[in-house]
Amino acid sequence: MDETSRILGCLTGLAVGDAMGRPTELLFNYRRIEGRYGRVETLVGDRPGVVTDDTRLTLALADAIIASGRMLTADELIERWKRDPEFSWRKFMVSYRRDEGFWIGEHLAAWGGRLGVPGHLTGYMNPSSLFAGNEAAMIMAPVGIIFRGRPAQAAEAAREVSRALIVGEAVGAAASWAAAIATALSEGATVRSVQDAARGYAPPGLRSAIDRALSVAARYRDVYEVRAEFYRCCLQPITIDARETIPAALTMFTIADGQPMKAVIGGANLGRDSDTIAGMAGLLSGALRGVEGIDPGIRRRVIEANGFDLDGYAERLAAISARRVEPGSPLRPCV
Repeated sequence: MDETSRILGCLTGLAVGDAMGRPTELLFNYRRIEGRYGRVETLVGDRPGVVTDDTRLTLALADAIIASGRMLTADELIERWKRDPEFSWRKFMVSYRRDEGFWIGEHLAAWGGRLGVPGHLTGYMNPSSLFAGNEAAMIMAPVGIIFRGRPAQAAEAAREVSRALIVGEAVGAAASWAAAIATALSEGATVRSVQDAARGYAPPGLRSAIDRALSVAARYRDVYEVRAEFYRCCLQPITIDARETIPAALTMFTIADGQPMKAVIGGANLGRDSDTIAGMAGLLSGALRGVEGIDPGIRRRVIEANGFDLDGYAERLAAISARRVEPGSPLRPCV
């Protein structure tokens, strides 16, 4: 399969999953989703196709990396974000609106940078650091793309840049997810090799949660039927916890055998943090199977609704990997 298709599949799978999961996240429980929509297998809800912070923040990270021409440290990311119009005061004031803004945590990090806090410390300003929040893991697609086929370097780079956003076990969760993406984009990748990468680079708490979820997934072939048992066995006290969303995304990825639309539909119908779960399941599946596995009509509607140039992002991120990032030195200093 063409590498370009898989990189584009990664970014497109994220955007499509995010858009399909956006309306169902607000319903929280999968039974409420059924009551409102039945089974969500296309774009639904108000402003169908519009994405949330998951995709927008991923592209904000990509923009910073592309502008630098290489992978960034936490300090370098905050230096860029504190000057980025997307993190302006006006944007901060609407950050609670999921269609228009970002999560508050990233804004607080950028404002910390403006106040002189170095990027390797701004993660302490994010309230989600009290648990294993999603903020870092959910935006790791650019890191996985740059270090495709090199999961150890992807994990290292993810741990470094994630310090700008969050601290604690969430940093290890970002490393786990970046390694999984890098593996999904590697030559000869399989569902099992991706699972192994996610487990192998996960901190102990997340690894236990992944093992529990995959043991549940192994008993199912239907993304709808797994939901009841997943709710009984695999939920965290707070929905936006990477120790829930990563295992949930891997569950749908596994049951779908890496087929993007099936994985996305599973995530969108699971409930809880369904935009993140569907986006994560979609990006991992798109990376493994390519953009051809994503419904072209839904893909087109998501692109039109948001005005994204995902082809351009895919091309530019691929070029950074090929030309600027040297093996054994994923985080070269500024020059």
